[in-house]
Amino acid sequence: MTFIQALYGSQYEELTQKGKDGAKGRLNGNLFLSAFIIVLLFLVVAIISTVSEELLNKMNSIFHYVFVNASGKAIGRLLAIPLFFLIYLLVSLTAGRKANYQKLTAAFSLLPDSEKKKANKKVLLPFMIALGSLFILSMISLF
Repeated sequence: MTFIQALYGSQYEELTQKGKDGAKGRLNGNLFLSAFIIVLLFLVVAIISTVSEELLNKMNSIFHYVFVNASGKAIGRLLAIPLFFLIYLLVSLTAGRKANYQKLTAAFSLLPDSEKKKANKKVLLPFMIALGSLFILSMISLF
């Protein structure tokens, strides 16, 4: 079972077990995958800025120039909302296509129950590792 199959299959399985429309699992999977990709992008930036002091200074000067009078909340919205929309669009046109979702959920439903139970762990473990690493690197760069 691949990461993508575990993601979309577990979303489908969870919704159908509750008696809800399994097609909504595609939206949930696309949202989760988009958020995961954003965390990975921020993690790459955090790693690069931790390793390269020069790049960190350049990034700070660029953001200071662009957002001189903006608050941190406004900057976050200006960066995160368009970035999330763009990544969601890319995900929904590639891995999250309707035909691909149906193929992945059909393959997932053929798996034994022991494999299906591992799906959430297969999806959440990499996400939590990436999120934890991002948090740790952010704390390191503060000091």
